[in-house]
Amino acid sequence: MNIGLLVSELEDREVKRICIGASQAARDKKITLCIMPGKYLLTEAEDGDIYAYQYAALFDYARDFAFDALIVDIDRIGKKVPILKKEAFLKKFSEIPLLTLTKQDGFTCVNTVDTDRDQLEQLGYEAVCDAISFAEKGTLPSPEAAKTFNYVEKEASEALNVLSRISNPLLHRKYPTEKAYEVMAETVAAEGIKSCSVMLYDKKIRNTIKYWWEKPEKITVKANLVNGIVTDYEEADKRTKSSDIIANITNGKPNVLVAGPLYVGEYQLGLLVTEFTANILTDYFFDNVLSVITGVSRVSYLEKELKKTNEELYEVQEELARDDSVLDHIGDQDYLTGGLNRRGFFAKAYDLLKENFGPGKCAIVAYIHMESLKGINDMYGHEEGDRAVKKIAAILEEVFEDCIYGRIRGDEYAVIEITDEEGKAESFRQEMSTQNAKLLSESSRYINHLQYSICEFSYDDNLSLREMLKETDDNLQRIKQMQ
Repeated sequence: MNIGLLVSELEDREVKRICIGASQAARDKKITLCIMPGKYLLTEAEDGDIYAYQYAALFDYARDFAFDALIVDIDRIGKKVPILKKEAFLKKFSEIPLLTLTKQDGFTCVNTVDTDRDQLEQLGYEAVCDAISFAEKGTLPSPEAAKTFNYVEKEASEALNVLSRISNPLLHRKYPTEKAYEVMAETVAAEGIKSCSVMLYDKKIRNTIKYWWEKPEKITVKANLVNGIVTDYEEADKRTKSSDIIANITNGKPNVLVAGPLYVGEYQLGLLVTEFTANILTDYFFDNVLSVITGVSRVSYLEKELKKTNEELYEVQEELARDDSVLDHIGDQDYLTGGLNRRGFFAKAYDLLKENFGPGKCAIVAYIHMESLKGINDMYGHEEGDRAVKKIAAILEEVFEDCIYGRIRGDEYAVIEITDEEGKAESFRQEMSTQNAKLLSESSRYINHLQYSICEFSYDDNLSLREMLKETDDNLQRIKQMQ
């Protein structure tokens, strides 16, 4: 059986005592209890900590945690709001058997505790026993006999040492990339904690007092510790429904848990559910654990965003340096070779055709591809690739001295010449073959090889530069396939 206990804050001395009694009852009765310290219901005009209301988002999970019954400390949770708002809050859980710790019109209250000793502890104990009966039978049982509570509060120094051991490897990033949550689970396991789960939403969700958040149907499990063992999920199984969260952590075994929200400013990030230990009742211990995990989640997120941004910047650099798709719109000159860029080539090519291509003339169009440039860049770096590009540019300057040529992409050149000289296209092919042979013989570190297509077109009124370039490119592709 799963019981939820909704309380205000663990720094409240009275709440601590209620939790002590409730946790002891859960262990005695061998049921699972989840304590949910969502702090206080606030009004829109609430002063003080402007984001304190974010804790109350935790209460929304009480409807979906597959609880068999709920216990609500409504007087403390709703101490800052009018009675109507308290009633509206309790009605949110109308589908779950619900008990209040104090009398509230229209709702069932737990049995009155009549004892002079450990009254609040006894109230917590009684509440859990009543909730079990209320869930099973729909009625309250006879009040429990007075119990003895032997809880000994931990020294703050002990809790601080535990917090330090948990947070140190996380905050100092003593873990491989993207292994933060796995390290966190292993660290808390070393502290004797047997159950713990960190869950995050796929993206942060805005939440304000005026515009309350919409809790997503599923949440992604980043770390899950069950019975002291870190659960290894397949990637597809990491997303879980809210109704399965408690079952995932307990694996069907009774446990006492505490849940807390992970948030930054106006945004909900996720959820922490962990075993309820004596350290949890040390002032601000649990809040600090939540803060550490929030910090780790933000660092992990920012690392991924930085990696993504770096990759995007690298792609832009590649585009600028290799493809000239942006630089083509800035001037006519290729920044690397000093010759024409794509924009410059096409501008001069159109002018050449308009002025010189006529009857009795032919156009010679060439495409030259540096097929080895990518391999040079990958193996030797872009500086060496730049040198290779400049080397090819010098060769083309020599071969096509009186022609218009330009680097139209990072590893591609285009050439155009208008001539009435017969056999000039074949002459270009022979010279390119000679230059290719020289390249192969000169380079000892890598092969700087060129693939090329040189086509000749007789004058035709309807023949366009686009058509000539396409046919030349198609011919180059056929050559590549044959090699």
